[in-house]
Order: sequence, then structure tokens, then C-alpha cells
Amino acid sequence: SRTAGRSARNLPGGFKMKLRMLGSGHGNHGRDDGSRATDATPVTSATGITVPKNNTTAFPSSSDKKNKKDGKAQKEVDGDARQRDICCRGQGGVENLVVRQHAEVTKPGAPDHVVVKVTASTVSARDCLLRMKGDPNIDSSPAVLGYHVVGQIHALGEAVNSSKFRVGDRVAVLLPKGGGNAKYVSVPKKAAILLPENADREDIVCLLASYMTAYQCLKLARKEGAPLTYANVLVIGGSGPVGQAIVEMASREGARVYATAHKMHEEHLTKLGAKWFSVKPKKWLPFLEGKMDVVVDSLCLDGYDSSYRALTPDGVLVCNTGNHSALQLQHRNDPGFCMAFDENGINAWWSGVKAKYVWSRAVFYDLNESYEKNPKMFGHELHYLICKLQRGEISPKVAGRVSLNQVPKAQTLIEKGLPNGTVVCLPWKKLDPKQPVKVVKLEPTQ
Repeated sequence: SRTAGRSARNLPGGFKMKLRMLGSGHGNHGRDDGSRATDATPVTSATGITVPKNNTTAFPSSSDKKNKKDGKAQKEVDGDARQRDICCRGQGGVENLVVRQHAEVTKPGAPDHVVVKVTASTVSARDCLLRMKGDPNIDSSPAVLGYHVVGQIHALGEAVNSSKFRVGDRVAVLLPKGGGNAKYVSVPKKAAILLPENADREDIVCLLASYMTAYQCLKLARKEGAPLTYANVLVIGGSGPVGQAIVEMASREGARVYATAHKMHEEHLTKLGAKWFSVKPKKWLPFLEGKMDVVVDSLCLDGYDSSYRALTPDGVLVCNTGNHSALQLQHRNDPGFCMAFDENGINAWWSGVKAKYVWSRAVFYDLNESYEKNPKMFGHELHYLICKLQRGEISPKVAGRVSLNQVPKAQTLIEKGLPNGTVVCLPWKKLDPKQPVKVVKLEPTQ
């Protein structure tokens, strides 16, 4: 791999995202991502996210040296087998997030459900949006956050065929209604995607959350399946995990990649192989109008107008409607902002009408819809990405690994656009005693 064994270098704008690389026996899967490895901040020295100099550290550091095998690693794992989750008890700030300690282990929620013991889930901008504004698709309150999960099957419902699923099987799950930031989650059997037995790495959740979107968006953009070698590809929203994955995969395919993002991400995106532009369309459109073979827009800043204008006469615009970003969160109250995820907004409605029915060169993409339409193909392509990960051909960027009660702090940083990569929640990691997050103990009848 071109990236295997590389050290981390300076991150955009001086933000240092301390990473702990995953997966014993897989070698060093770091990449030249803009972070710098020094004696003070080696790639394998810490777990968590740090913020700009002179600010406090977001999460405590912990050694990741091989001597953890003697028992030190186990000290970070919570041995309590009962369910624990973090939920949102109301709309607003992170003060509405509380950790719930249940009295029992989760059981199948229906005869056709399986219970997944969660190894890792994501903390994302979509979680922040749910906390701030609620989600019309989620009826339950309080709502458990986390939309992507990898783990192992813990229990089978009465109607689940044991010839297809067995306790201990590794699975990935998309959770359109959340529920992943927990030790266990009960899901319909049709939602569980079987993984290879050796797919034991936590960062596989990054493939589910970001790289599947990147892979499938680029697949939609190809003409008759032809590679994008030497094609001009513009990524609107290149700083988020999905944007970075698109930049990485398009660059590896030989495309000429351009990406819009905040200035602090310029150096990192340049390291990934992209030409950086400001996120504001008026800054980049004069240079790129009419020149792009492919535009993948995950932001919908102006109703996709600038993205469509950037296309060549036979170019393709991919509207990634299932993505959420810090920029969207920061503009959530701006009436002129498209807000692709605001289903009730007139701007979002009109943008969708234009792209679906007026523009002939635009296609829509949504991760959950992709799985629902063809779960077999979705699983096959996820397996393909896992193979590429294990070979070191793609390198998911994990910005930090957090316990359940570190999720509120992670969300605060996500709102500001600071994490450089995916924030991964490890629900079996011991709670951080320094985090001022309320823990509520539930009775068995609750």
C-alpha cells in the first residue's frame, strides 16, 4: 500500500487529532493524512481528540503499547454485561444527553429480531441534528443516538433461522432511526449484514458510515462503469468523513480531484490528493464552471445550482442527500440555506424537484435507500471494501474513540467542525470519571 506505515503529519489549521490505530496483526494502517508523528504525539500513543493549542484536551489519553496484552487493556473495558446507552431526553444542547444504566441485558424486541452486541458505532453530525431539532422519523423518546454499528450477534429471536445467523456472527447494521450508541441493539434480522469472520476491526464502522457512500456515489458517476482516471471530480464538502473518503477513493482511481472545505482543512485535503477551494460557491465557481466531469454534492448550499453549473455538457451531478455536516449544523437556522435533510423546508423541496425532474444530469443517492433496494449487492460491496481495508488499500481516518459519556463532548467538537475523520463510540469502554454527564439507573420495569 502507498499509505501503509506512513507517519501522521500536521493536521489542517493546527488541530491535532490524536489517533490510535486499530487491528492487531494488520500492520500499520495509517496514512499520510496531514498529522505529524513526533516523540510527543506518536500515531499509536493516544486515544481521543484534541483541540487547538491552549485549549483543554477533549478526552483523556491512554497508552496503546503492546504491553497492554498483560492486562492493562482489559482495565479500559467495562465488565458489566447489562445494557447501557446514551440518550437524548429533549431538544437543545448536549446537556440533554444522559447515560442510562439498565438493569438487564437487552432481549430481542420481536420474534424476527437479533440482538447485536455493539463493538463500535458512530458519533456524527446527524446525531447533533437529532438532538438539536428532533427527527420526524423517530417516534420514541428519549432517543438513543448512533446510526451505524458493527458488532456480534448476542441473541436470536424465536423466528430467526439459526442456519443463517448464529450467536457470535459478526455483523454490520444501518440504523435509520438510531440506537447504536449502546452496548446492545435489537434489530430486524433483515437489517443485519453478515461480515467475514476476520472482520474484527473497529474501523470497519467507518466503511459502513462513509466509504460505502463514497464508493456508491462514484459508482453512480461512472459512465458505463468506466474508471474515473483523468476525470475532473469536484467534492462539495470535502472536510467530513464522507468527503474525505470520496477524495481518497477518487484520487486512487486516478481522477483529478477538487474539494471544497473550510480553510483549516486545506493541507489535509491536499495530502489526500485534492486541490482545495473555499466552501463558498462564489469562490470556486469562476474557476471550475463547466469543467467538472463529476460533482458529488453532500451539502446543497444553494439548491445544487453551483454544482450543476460546474458540470461539463455530459457531466454527472450526484446529490448525496443522506449526509450531514458541521456546516449544515451551523447554518440550520439560515432560511437561504438548502438544508437537504430538512424534509419540510421549501428550499429542500424545490432543490429536490429540480435535481430529480428538471436536470437530466443529476442523480440522487441515500445510503439507507441503497441498502433497502438491494441488500445483497450492498453487502457484497461492503465485503469488497473490507478486503481493501485489510490489504491497506484504503485508510479510514478515525478522529477519536470515545466512551458513552464522552459522546456529548464529541458532539460539541463535531458542531464546530473540528474532528478530522470519524468519531467512533466504543460502548464497552469504561465511562470517563472526568465527564460531567448524568448517569441514570433504570429499574427492571423501565
